[in-house]
Amino acid sequence: MNSYVINELTTIIFDAVTLANYEVEFNQITIEINKNNALGDYSTSIAMILAKKYKQKPLDIAEIIVKNIHQKHPLIKKIDYVIPGFINININIEIFSLLLMTIINEKSLFGQADRKNITYNVEFISANPTGLLHLGHARNAAIGDSLANILAHRGYDVVREYYINDAGNQVSILAHSIFVNYQNLCGNPIKLPNESYHGSEILTAAQKFLTLNGKKFANKTFNKAVALIFKEFGISYMLSEIKKDLKKFKVKINIWFSESTLYKENIIINLVKQLEMQGNTYQLGGAIFLKTTLFKDDKDRVIVKKDKTYTYMLPDLAYHHIKFQRSDLLINVWGADHYGYIPRIKAGLTMLNDNASKLDILCMQMVKVIDNGKEQKMSKRAGTSITLRQMINLIGKDALRYFLVSRSAESHLDIDLALAKQQSNENPVFYAQYVHARINQIIENYPKFEIAHSINLLVAQKERELLITLDEYVIVLQKIEKQHQVHLLTNYIQKLAKLFHSYYNKYKVISEDKMLTVQRLTLVLAIKQIMANALNLIGVDAPKKM
Repeated sequence: MNSYVINELTTIIFDAVTLANYEVEFNQITIEINKNNALGDYSTSIAMILAKKYKQKPLDIAEIIVKNIHQKHPLIKKIDYVIPGFINININIEIFSLLLMTIINEKSLFGQADRKNITYNVEFISANPTGLLHLGHARNAAIGDSLANILAHRGYDVVREYYINDAGNQVSILAHSIFVNYQNLCGNPIKLPNESYHGSEILTAAQKFLTLNGKKFANKTFNKAVALIFKEFGISYMLSEIKKDLKKFKVKINIWFSESTLYKENIIINLVKQLEMQGNTYQLGGAIFLKTTLFKDDKDRVIVKKDKTYTYMLPDLAYHHIKFQRSDLLINVWGADHYGYIPRIKAGLTMLNDNASKLDILCMQMVKVIDNGKEQKMSKRAGTSITLRQMINLIGKDALRYFLVSRSAESHLDIDLALAKQQSNENPVFYAQYVHARINQIIENYPKFEIAHSINLLVAQKERELLITLDEYVIVLQKIEKQHQVHLLTNYIQKLAKLFHSYYNKYKVISEDKMLTVQRLTLVLAIKQIMANALNLIGVDAPKKM
């Protein structure tokens, strides 16, 4: 379903415009919620849009539209127009009684759209399996998983995918790092090379290897066969740890796709042959170039080096080509350092006859942790990264997920540890969760009441604002569905929380007036349900008590 009020107002305005013999598309009419409620509950700028087309004054067109409506519709309480041509509308709040009953009856299904038979592939995290997930990966995880939740709620089939980078030099370094730590545990002191991973999880992995294998590999040289054993163990061990942390972080993954599969099944070799047969490559200096400049890239890209090794673009193309064969739409959640990579990957996909416009790439900006006013420096290779596991232990799953989705992907994010730990209204996740807990306590004190079928007594301005905001919930979900910006939902959650807390501090929900009490209980019960639904979509719990 869509916003009931906005849908109805759009139809009313469309009919009035048509009656005035102006031609307009239904989707050209936009109804906005007024930030300044003194002007009215809603407004539309359709008169100014028509003024440009028909070379007339916006105020004259607005006057005609308002006269054609005559305020006869039961939805409209008052309608007028102001300079430069905005039409402002006040509505009869009673119309929201149906909305409240729908929210309460549909519960977690409210806002859910019909199944669309369209499959989204959402790939996120895709960290090298060379250590525990760090805070940057956690942001990708929180945004990617939340977006997948919302898309599924809006009727799409959603596949959540993790691309395992297990074929590059970094896993060879992982294998050697574990090997050196293992030798030291066996009493064979070997210095860890600078080009190694130094995190505590590397030592833990070596200890696990020793437990499983004893000193069988002590004093062995790091030859090809030994390297393979440590590589396979290292990848398996790190992935198992990553999966543990993601489960604790309430993140679901449907497909774990291994990069090594592309080599084992000759997928990359066949892809190079296909690109060559299409005439999309050329050789220069012993290397093979892809003609990406033909498709808006700033220069042609090497896909096979002169030493016959592949650049990382080639397996990426092969992998995306596979994803397009099993999905209709693709979303990648990448780090900000991949931004310049987008044109070349889309150029390559276009050469493979994949519709690159159906691939949306969100590039995450950096996350900083602030502790006692100081930024905590992070380096995965040096072993100083702040891990997802550590952050969950420090501030909890709920606070971490909420903070990580609270800003747009393109914005830098600072997490203040002191703030995230606070149990006060200063902490945005506490502020939101407390709405659900507080309303739950109210209803426990008045457990037996029938949902109000009329809300004629909800005449306070704050009640009007709450009702309009409840109706806005589905609109926010629709925007996220189109724009892939999850932070719009946390913005909404904060708006609803602020309105509710302000309302609660001014008015008594339960009073001696039984009819008013029932109507207010109906209102807050709907607020509680919407808050629970919104929090659940971003993977945050809605506690009954706090």
